[in-house]
Amino acid sequence: MKIFRIYFAILSIIIFLSGCSRDLPIVPPINSVNTNEFHPGKFVWRDLMTHDIPSVKKFYSELFGWTYIDVGESDNDYSVILQEGKPIAGIFRLRNIEEKQRYSQWISYLSVADMNQAINYTKASGGKIYREPFELLNRGTVAYVFDSQNSVLAFVKSSSGDPVDQDPVYNQWFWTELWTNDVQNSIKFYSELFGYNQKTFDTRAENQYYVLENENRPRAGVIKIPFENVKPHWMPYIAVKDPVEIIKKVEQLGGTVYLGTEGIAGNNAAIIADPSGAVFTVQKWPLEKGEFKEIKNEE
Repeated sequence: MKIFRIYFAILSIIIFLSGCSRDLPIVPPINSVNTNEFHPGKFVWRDLMTHDIPSVKKFYSELFGWTYIDVGESDNDYSVILQEGKPIAGIFRLRNIEEKQRYSQWISYLSVADMNQAINYTKASGGKIYREPFELLNRGTVAYVFDSQNSVLAFVKSSSGDPVDQDPVYNQWFWTELWTNDVQNSIKFYSELFGYNQKTFDTRAENQYYVLENENRPRAGVIKIPFENVKPHWMPYIAVKDPVEIIKKVEQLGGTVYLGTEGIAGNNAAIIADPSGAVFTVQKWPLEKGEFKEIKNEE
């Protein structure tokens, strides 16, 4: 199996968040129309921090058919990513970054019911707050945190509600998976915060996979980090019809295939980096029968 390295740049967040409020990008709301519903414990948005907006736009456009709307007036410009006209994520430029450092990354936003409670819990449970909650125009209240295993994510209390639950859509985000060195610590951290129920599965890869659920919906996965030199992080997934066809295009578009389908049990997913180094996974949907076998009577 091919071993690969994922470099997560905490410095990227430092550069973005160290400025005063007037330096923050202009961003859109999570929903174009207020949904009037909230789903704490659900991942509701993603932003790509990158030093190379033109390259990544071309990459994702040709790979998934994504289009963009640009907003803002400076080098902090923010682009909204659209898939078939629906906003699904954003992109903003990192400043003062050398391309060879490859600090780009996807940041996932997790909905919280009470921002202050979530922040206090994180501090008391082994996590750290990189930026205390602040109001981001149109988006709502946002905070950037490290969990108990030092993986980075954003908490958000959306000003337009959370996206409604729906089945996966091709070429859109549909899953978020925590890679951690301490599975039980991570499960405890998030379950106590969001009231998740845990399900445990055996997989074809002969390891265990953990699914966190609430509202009778799967919200996130948790696995023990399977490779050397990989730090704890949240891995975003995109649903596709055929990962093999995606892989064929990646290197032609300037990206990198860290792990192809041949290295993943079931041959139905691939781990990819875009031209700026941001990592994500493509997953064939729907999942094949028998890929996961639930372990019953877990305490």
